[in-house]
Amino acid sequence: MPGFWPIAITGMASKLAPGMVGLSLLLLISRHHSFGTAGLAVSCAAIGQGATAPLRGRLVDRYPRRPVLLGCLAGYVTAIALLLVVRGDGPPLPLLTLAAVMGATSPPVAVMMRSIWHQAAGERTLGTAMALDSAMTGAALVIGPALAGWLSVSVSPLAPLLAVASLTAGAVWLLVVLPTTPHPVEHQRGQGHGLGPLRNAPLRQLLAADALFVCAVTGMDVVLPKYAQEHGAVALSGWLLGALSLGSVLGSLALGGVSVPAALSGRGRRIPVLLCVFAAGAAALACAVRLSPWVVLLVCPVAGLGIGSAFAALRTTGGDLAPEGRVTETMAWLNSVDLAGGALGAAVFAWVAAAAGSGTALLLVPVVAVAAMVVGWSARTPKR
Repeated sequence: MPGFWPIAITGMASKLAPGMVGLSLLLLISRHHSFGTAGLAVSCAAIGQGATAPLRGRLVDRYPRRPVLLGCLAGYVTAIALLLVVRGDGPPLPLLTLAAVMGATSPPVAVMMRSIWHQAAGERTLGTAMALDSAMTGAALVIGPALAGWLSVSVSPLAPLLAVASLTAGAVWLLVVLPTTPHPVEHQRGQGHGLGPLRNAPLRQLLAADALFVCAVTGMDVVLPKYAQEHGAVALSGWLLGALSLGSVLGSLALGGVSVPAALSGRGRRIPVLLCVFAAGAAALACAVRLSPWVVLLVCPVAGLGIGSAFAALRTTGGDLAPEGRVTETMAWLNSVDLAGGALGAAVFAWVAAAAGSGTALLLVPVVAVAAMVVGWSARTPKR
């Protein structure tokens, strides 16, 4: 694809900083306040980001990218700087407010990358491009927290957030100079407000399927450490989640690198198939927990194979269903739904695991995945 390497480098840079933010806030604030306050700050950042993502996506679609991105970056860096200043002992409200402002002003570079792939890749290579984007996201979720933890311990507690600010600024600069950055589309009066892309019924169904899917994936992330704790294998917790992520990355790369059968050539038709693959892997994991933690470790990559591929298919179809000139806003809605589904999954599955055990909680994961498959089936045919 022409211009592949600049887009790929920008895409990877755009994902590293978001992968570091949660742990960076947790490590810094927990040094001066309770762990609960630190966790609440991470939640505030996620709420701020999810609540404003569609608005920032709409601004990117309607106005020149440079002032929108630079305005977001200015607010983001200012919030980080102020948070570093007021991090010490005192009332937690200023910290929580600044964390929410961080999320609300986060430059939408990672979201924009999906619309850039959607514009730059041809019909034949778009599925591969989105699979690669999903694999990059999975890799960033492994590398980002590891880098944040190392910087906090080896350099300074302030270093992770300083690195987040620097990486975000670099990603914004790379995105601004990309020649393939899409130009805003002029909307007719009255078309830029209200529900926007949500007026599209198949897109609403796709968002519902995405929320259920992310809920199930987050459930696995929450329950596996609980399972390791119940079976005296706490040291395996990180390895279990890492193996799950490894399977997700490998699955994304495999899907992008193979020829898809004609029966699945319609990108929307891949969604129920890939969600079925994910449900089967989750069911295999639920069976493996009846054996031993080491068997679970071996099954985790298999359980993760469909995760990244399903993410890629959902986003590709979301781009297909997006109204003209609203691709970035549509991708932002997917991002907000990811955060909402993740929050719901973390709460529900943690409660079930605490009340009925990790084995019972893992049995619910394929059930939720099948529900996502049923809902996603009606959104399988792209609008265009």
